[in-house]
Amino acid sequence: MASTTTVPAGVFADVEALAAELSAVEAGIRAEGVSAEELAALGRRQQLAYRAMNRHDEWQSTLLALVDPVAQAPLRYHIAARQFSIAHSAGKPATDPPAVLPAWTIIEPLPVEQLRSYYPEAEAATGVPWQYLAAIHFQETRMGRVVGVSSAGAVGPMQFLPTTWAICCEGDPLDTRDAILGAARYLVAHGAPGDMEAALNAYNPNSAYVGAVTAYAQNMQADERAYLGYHGWQVFYGTSVGTVRLPVGYSATNEVDAAEYVRTHPADVVPIT
Repeated sequence: MASTTTVPAGVFADVEALAAELSAVEAGIRAEGVSAEELAALGRRQQLAYRAMNRHDEWQSTLLALVDPVAQAPLRYHIAARQFSIAHSAGKPATDPPAVLPAWTIIEPLPVEQLRSYYPEAEAATGVPWQYLAAIHFQETRMGRVVGVSSAGAVGPMQFLPTTWAICCEGDPLDTRDAILGAARYLVAHGAPGDMEAALNAYNPNSAYVGAVTAYAQNMQADERAYLGYHGWQVFYGTSVGTVRLPVGYSATNEVDAAEYVRTHPADVVPIT
């Protein structure tokens, strides 16, 4: 009997296979009549495909030539986000990844329809394009999946320092609607919507962050359905023993030894090609 090998999700034999997956995923996200469950699955596949591309920067130009037209613009925006990260890291000494997983809880994000009512509400109140608010939400906590305090002490779905929130905002930074409105008001106080780059730099003075948020927002401005893919992305965390998926239900009140977690949760180890 011939043996069969199961290829882990997110591992692609060659650039052609990755191009086919990106084409199928981006077309699926833009298809009519797709259920919420199907969109979430497509978002997960999209994330794994883009993570694979990040491991093969040499494939970028070939991918752009191979993917179907529906995937070309989203791919260009993802490459732009990736290039900002590379440029930000250039010439800087590498830092060792942590040996522990964070004291976070991972939850399901609020439904697409609910979040897509909060972002335009904030845009109507402040003029900040809703796509930038969604991109910040996506970049900070994967649409609210991450519940916990950052290493800098930021809290809530839009990651505010409590001292900053007390100065600029109203309501509860842990409440999603309040946090999105607060983020919009903070951006306006620092130049938005006229100068989104300056406003984002005030939000997080990191060129990779500003570039990535801008690229994600522009992708959603080009096609609103791009948001549906981002809504499905999961939480991954880099450690000294590899990248680990933190699934919904992960909950830790203290940091967790990464090696021990990987040993007891092998399904959450991200494959490397």
